[in-house]
Amino acid sequence: MPDPDGDADAIPSPRENRRLIGHAPAELEVLEALRARRFAHAWLITGQQGVGKATFAYRVARFVLAGPDPFERAARASSLEVPADDPAARRIGAGSHPDLFLLERTLGSTGKLRTEIVVEDARRATAFLQSTSGEGGWKVLIVNAADELNRNAANALLKIIEEPPGRALALLVAHVPARLPATIVSRCRRLRLDPLTIDQIVEIVSRLPGNAAPESAIAEAARLAEGSVTRTLLLLESRAVEFARLTRDVLEAPSKERSPAALRLASRLGTRGADASYDIVFDTIFDWLRERATRQAAGLDTRAEATARLWGEIEARKREADEYNLDKRALLLTSLRDVAELPS
Repeated sequence: MPDPDGDADAIPSPRENRRLIGHAPAELEVLEALRARRFAHAWLITGQQGVGKATFAYRVARFVLAGPDPFERAARASSLEVPADDPAARRIGAGSHPDLFLLERTLGSTGKLRTEIVVEDARRATAFLQSTSGEGGWKVLIVNAADELNRNAANALLKIIEEPPGRALALLVAHVPARLPATIVSRCRRLRLDPLTIDQIVEIVSRLPGNAAPESAIAEAARLAEGSVTRTLLLLESRAVEFARLTRDVLEAPSKERSPAALRLASRLGTRGADASYDIVFDTIFDWLRERATRQAAGLDTRAEATARLWGEIEARKREADEYNLDKRALLLTSLRDVAELPS
């Protein structure tokens, strides 16, 4: 199921969502680690945005916190499902479990959401893991998303991952693990969630409260969404599919044609009724950069670092533009120019 950073109101929050569609291999990997009592104290849950990483993290947390010995329960369990009436599951759904801590971006002094996770919040998270369990069992920390940690926050979190207390579990959700310090990545067990299939996305979206889109429209959007429920919902918005295709055309155009094509795209986005499509345009840019960085990294291409760095810079600029209501048209043109200037 989708991540909390999906922007559609219809998506249930990960701590409340108990349905899991897809990701059976990842669930089995966690169960087998518990059964073998080789359960890592820190897991790095990766995969593209909108495939259900945060929902999966909460599913693991519910299983671990639903009793004193998750190892014994794993030996008898066929999945990580926990009964809805389990006391731990109810408290997690209500956001009131004393042994679960969510580390995420918080409000700054101006009352607006910060663009990164700061060291003060990371220190609160590490102090939580070091404290005594409120219920005499495990302590679980969920970091959503770990690639939003600033340098000092990442260093603070690293200390607790290097020397974890007993019965402490850290679940780090990361959209772009390449942005994390290598020291953190090396101390976590990596768990990648695969993109959802078109049929799985259709099943998920069709069941969402308030969904009125026919299955054919959901399937068309899912084909462009590359396994993400969040992107599928954005694509179902007015004209979003069209803008996703136009953005791909700009990114893949010959260098001499990119500038005029970018201006045409920005002009279309400036028309009435197109504001809702900005997110899908930027998501398309991020996906294109992710695909490029992945190909380059697989081939040991040194340009992968520059691609990943630009990806992070554009995401940070967009968060700032969203927060302060800055000119998104100018941001788009600048971003497309920077992409065009990447080493070829």
